[in-house]
Amino acid sequence: MTAEGEVPLGQPDEMIVQIAQKRQADLIVMGSHGRTGLERILLGSTVERVLNRTSCAVLVVKTS
Repeated sequence: MTAEGEVPLGQPDEMIVQIAQKRQADLIVMGSHGRTGLERILLGSTVERVLNRTSCAVLVVKTS
């Protein structure tokens, strides 16, 4: 098994979904800061936007 990295330029959620589609990914793994309330409203949620834009499985790992 091999791993590859890529650093695309653009909106993170759009790039994650686009690369997952291009590579025909079965799974997207993402970290989450677990923001809530006003902080979440102001900063948004990349994980939430990815979840809404892909049919691929998404594993979210909450950071401490």
